[in-house]
Amino acid sequence: MKFLNGSAVLCVLMVLAGCSNMGSKAPAAPEPVVTKPTVSPEQQRARTIARLLSQAERALAQDRLLMPAYDNAYDRYASVLQLDKDNEPAELGMQAIVLRYLDMARDAAQRSRYQEAHTYLDRAATILPDNAAVSAMISEQRKHTLEPQAPVVADNAVMLNAGELQARSDTLKAQLKDLALRARRDDQMVLIVTGSDAEGRWVYQTMREAVKGYLLRGDIKVGSPVRVEFLSPP
Repeated sequence: MKFLNGSAVLCVLMVLAGCSNMGSKAPAAPEPVVTKPTVSPEQQRARTIARLLSQAERALAQDRLLMPAYDNAYDRYASVLQLDKDNEPAELGMQAIVLRYLDMARDAAQRSRYQEAHTYLDRAATILPDNAAVSAMISEQRKHTLEPQAPVVADNAVMLNAGELQARSDTLKAQLKDLALRARRDDQMVLIVTGSDAEGRWVYQTMREAVKGYLLRGDIKVGSPVRVEFLSPP
């Protein structure tokens, strides 16, 4: 039996190592590094402004003007103006809040809810306190809303309780019956003044039922205070 010398053994080992390497997998190539595009501060600010304006417009459409806290149109527009003090959509949005409060004040005043109208005007005044045009507009509205001219009421008018009218109370029905009997006795026309046409029709119907068989002549007018006026026939 022959033994291999050292050189031969080394060759055999190298061959065997080569065969072993042939059966193993090649090392995986490293994955390429994907670099995300960098967003500049200007782009980030533009995105933030767009998001705030969208939220503000939604809040304005839902009458979330100053409330609830941190989720209203005013806060959103104010945040935009902090990022861009000359942002025109935000400035117009602030003006839109003022106009909305003025509309709400007018509506409340027309329903004789003057304290509520006063509250709306006070809120409007906080939106753009340094804007002279807005301040003048609020002042003018306040003069008409909170200082209504006293209505001219005839001497022969009988006042009605507005709360009892809304409740259609038995007390008011009894009063209207007496007024209807008076109109029939003196053969007078009546002018019914109420807050709405529907209320006026109810008053007239109630009075007419109290004097069945008599043609109660009258007219209905929307106004205040709530009353029934007696008019002599022409």
